[in-house]
Amino acid sequence: MAKNKTKITLALVVLLAGLLVVSAQAAQQPAAAPAGTSQVAAQPAAAAPEIGTFHNPTDWLEMGADVRFREHYGYNWTALNSNKLGGDGDDEDHKFHFERYRTRWWTTSKLDDDTTINTRFTWEFRTWDEPASKQQETDFDEIIMDNLNLKMKNFLGTPTTAIIGRQDMVLGQGWLVADGTPLDGSRTFYFDAARFTVDLAEKTKLDLIYIDQHPNSDWFLKPINDRDKYVTQEKERGAILYLTDKSTPTQLEGYFMYKNNNPVDPITGKAFNFPQPVVNMYSKKADIFTFGGAAQAPINDNWNYRVEGAVQTGRSASPNSAITANDHTEKLLAFGAKGNLEYCFKDDLDNKLHVTYEYLSGDDPDTKQVESFNPLWGQWPQWSEMYQPYTTQLEDNLVSNLHRLAFGHKFKPNNQWEILTDYHLLWAEENTYKGNSKFSNDDLFRGQLVTCWARYNFTKQLKGNLVFEYMLPGDYYGPNNRDNALYFHWTVEYTF
Repeated sequence: MAKNKTKITLALVVLLAGLLVVSAQAAQQPAAAPAGTSQVAAQPAAAAPEIGTFHNPTDWLEMGADVRFREHYGYNWTALNSNKLGGDGDDEDHKFHFERYRTRWWTTSKLDDDTTINTRFTWEFRTWDEPASKQQETDFDEIIMDNLNLKMKNFLGTPTTAIIGRQDMVLGQGWLVADGTPLDGSRTFYFDAARFTVDLAEKTKLDLIYIDQHPNSDWFLKPINDRDKYVTQEKERGAILYLTDKSTPTQLEGYFMYKNNNPVDPITGKAFNFPQPVVNMYSKKADIFTFGGAAQAPINDNWNYRVEGAVQTGRSASPNSAITANDHTEKLLAFGAKGNLEYCFKDDLDNKLHVTYEYLSGDDPDTKQVESFNPLWGQWPQWSEMYQPYTTQLEDNLVSNLHRLAFGHKFKPNNQWEILTDYHLLWAEENTYKGNSKFSNDDLFRGQLVTCWARYNFTKQLKGNLVFEYMLPGDYYGPNNRDNALYFHWTVEYTF
């Protein structure tokens, strides 16, 4: 099998090399854009696709597609332990090496000027080299319809846009709402929801959203070649009111979110990245009421900021399953905040520096209530591809109980490249898991983390990235869970 995978990889490399040559030749033809401007923006606007082409087969149908190849490599992601054993006793279970192949096809069917039906099919499969506990074979997996919704502008004659059905959704910068299906990584992001966006004024809108999310991917629409996958930890229902006001230089956001989690125990389906007993442990009951807001604005020509904060009340199971059962709840009172300050040099390389501080309260095991902040539908790699979802498996699979101070720099060496580097210092607020050998009883320093993204746009349709992360764990973790961890992936994506 390894030889076959090598052949597949070599074939992909040859294909991509050919695409790069074509892309490079195409990129040489237009006049170079001035430094600091977009190459795409410098080119003449493309003409609308002709009727009868792939993108517009008819005057009422639009289509698109993309393909993505990603290769992952690293070690010690999930346990910070170089001696981690697999289920078969193999001591190489701390290593990771696998490939992901994702293809998507979407359509927009126009019923009238205000009404469309939108669909998207997604097919992703993986080939595994490591860890040893994974079967070393290619599983072509399932094809899921991860978008199917009806979109109506001027809903019922009002200045409202309604989207009803399976849809992607990001609110604000995605701190609490961005990914409804975190267990399958970036394969899908969808929400089964009804969203009504009311235009209160030219630059003021109110989103009213109802969410009904199920852990099994075949709840609403059965996938082709269904593999009984689970995409989220619990059965989730939610309601959101989200106000966004851009009528002044300071953008203001205010929100209320309700999320009801009902555990599914035992989970009998297949989870993407997690051992089955761990997934069952993550499935917990909660009724969470979140009140929060955000503000962002330029301070002057060079400085800008964004701050966001929220308080949570209600009831929740403890993140430490040794303290309470997954379906036993206690009073919840938790806090979260995030602030970012950025300086823009406004030079030819578009240099920018930023400092970020994030606080998510942690659960004190000695109290009779839960203080752990819940990220709701924000369980995606917001600042680290390794730390969430992999390293958080040591805890409750949620990024919480956190102080994070990050210093970052990004710049554009040319019109194609963008490079972003961050240095993170991480602490816990509470020793939630004291008594557990994987954690300290009194130390709080989680460690140091370096993250680097390098993005490259070959053409308007072809892009890629390189991601590197390295973590040096601190004394918050137990003596056997402090081994350094490395994460690396490279991606090429083509949009038709």
